[in-house]
Amino acid sequence: MKFRPYKSADAGIILSWVKDEDTFRKWVTDRYPNYPITAADMNEKYFVHNGDCPEPDNFFPMTACDETGLLGHMILRFTAPETIRFGFVIVDDTRRGRGYGKEMLQLALRFAFEILGARKVTLGVLEN
Repeated sequence: MKFRPYKSADAGIILSWVKDEDTFRKWVTDRYPNYPITAADMNEKYFVHNGDCPEPDNFFPMTACDETGLLGHMILRFTAPETIRFGFVIVDDTRRGRGYGKEMLQLALRFAFEILGARKVTLGVLEN
C-alpha cells in the first residue's frame, strides 16, 4: 500500500464507496450540509476552501492505493501546533475486513510524526 496526496480524480471513486446517507454522515459528520455530494463539491472543499481550515498548509487530504487502484482515503489536519487530527477515514466498501484501514492508519501515523513533525495525533470516532 502507498499513501499519497489526494488528487481531484480520486473524488468520484471515493464517493462511490458511500452508498447511503447514514454512511455519508458517519464519514463526514456535519462537514457537508447536504447529501449527496458530487466530486466537484469534494474538490471545492479540499482545494478551494482548504478543508475549511483557516490557516494555509495545515490540511492534508491523502489517498491509500496499491497496484489495483484506490483502497482508502482520509485527511490529516493540524488542530494545534504539533497536533494532527485524522478525519474522513474511509476504506473501499468492497475491500473492508482485510486490514487496509489499519495499514492506512499506520502509514498516516508515520506521515504525521516523521514528515509533518506532529508530537500528538487525535482521531474522532462515532459511537455507532
